Amino acid sequence: MSQKSSEVDEDLKNRVEQDKVLKSQFELDIRDKNRLEAFVDGVFAIAITILVLEFIVPVLPHSNIAIFNYLGSIWIKFLGYFLAFFLLGMLLNNHSRQFRNLEYADQQLWWLNIAFLSFIVLVPLVTSIWIEYSDTTIGVLCFHFDMLISGLILYLNWIYILKHKYLLRKDITSRTITIIKYRNSSFPIASLIAIGIAFFTPLFSNVAYLFILLIMFISPILIKRKSEK
Repeated sequence: MSQKSSEVDEDLKNRVEQDKVLKSQFELDIRDKNRLEAFVDGVFAIAITILVLEFIVPVLPHSNIAIFNYLGSIWIKFLGYFLAFFLLGMLLNNHSRQFRNLEYADQQLWWLNIAFLSFIVLVPLVTSIWIEYSDTTIGVLCFHFDMLISGLILYLNWIYILKHKYLLRKDITSRTITIIKYRNSSFPIASLIAIGIAFFTPLFSNVAYLFILLIMFISPILIKRKSEK
């Protein structure tokens, strides 16, 4: 009897050890999404802050006219700053919407986000190129291509998540999934439109990013109408 009991105990012990190994392997793949989200927020905060370094105040006469003329001469810097700030804010908003509806972030999602951030960090650089050479096609294309790749990676993030539904929150609705998909797709589409326009009128090509706002506001309405049919 005691021999059978010891055999049962040994078998139970082996299974527990095996479960511990499986559990540890699972934990390597399923990581805390909050840490990744905090890292993303930090990188965005740094990228947005660096944008203002484009502004260097020269030594000017203490005259209202001199200061007014200086501010008028750097209008292109203000335009580039607010455009980049707005687009980074939209990318962060879309990313935040994704992560609010996640339960976990696995290893592949981590690396997708690292790739995404590598292009976010480039935004201050391509914005500086855009400001300096806003009248050239190549100058503005550097900016548009960075936005295109950033938007595509963020869109791929969501596609990956939808293919691995165990990462999603259990209470997420199909409406939320569709809205996020629409809003993520607006960035690559707007960037492609901007790239096309840049070959004709480089500076005017930035108007294409208004398409993102359009999709942001009409996507809930389109989805609602579709569900009512």
